[in-house]
Amino acid sequence: MLLNLEVRSQLKDIFSKELKEKVRLRLFSQAIACESCQIVEELLKELAEVEKEKLEVVVHSPLIEKDVAQAYGIERVPTIVIEGDKDYGIRYVGVPGGLEFSTLIQGIVQVSKREPKLSERTLEFISAIDKPIEIMVFVTTTCGYCPAAAVMAMNFAIASDYIKAIIVDASENMDLAELYQVVGVPKIVINKGLVEFVGAQPENAFLGYVMAAYEKLKKEG
Repeated sequence: MLLNLEVRSQLKDIFSKELKEKVRLRLFSQAIACESCQIVEELLKELAEVEKEKLEVVVHSPLIEKDVAQAYGIERVPTIVIEGDKDYGIRYVGVPGGLEFSTLIQGIVQVSKREPKLSERTLEFISAIDKPIEIMVFVTTTCGYCPAAAVMAMNFAIASDYIKAIIVDASENMDLAELYQVVGVPKIVINKGLVEFVGAQPENAFLGYVMAAYEKLKKEG
């Protein structure tokens, strides 16, 4: 049992107050050459036990269900997709353990509400975006500032069909962390390095970076 009785009790309380609509957690996992896959599968199933009505867990093997993995753009395992009545483009790559457990819970809550936790001004700016934007947030399970950055990216993804939020555990995906020269976390990489910044920035600053990426995309045509 990964979630003790006290944690389950706290989750039951949060879910009963906060969850509005049903949330589906799709886990892309494999039995071979993935030590952490089993842990994530167990964690998600225990979460679904806490809230049977509004939480559903579906496990996919990318090796067998190649078409599903392709449809969701899955390149690594374990990857969690948090979706509602549609796919918001939210992905968590790695084990959402330690402080990152709160990122998973906040992501579930926000998706269940079907609306982003963002200001009207931010939503107005985001509504103008009409080019694909991928916000990759590098996190670690011991970083206190990471959940805020990860959840911010998730909210941006909920706000726009053009925005994806991919949360990546840097310690589990060392090759990606090296590729994007992740020295400190949270590190945010937009569109594979078009715009990059470090730290849990306030909403306004986060928006500024996203819009800067969008302006660059527009110039590129």
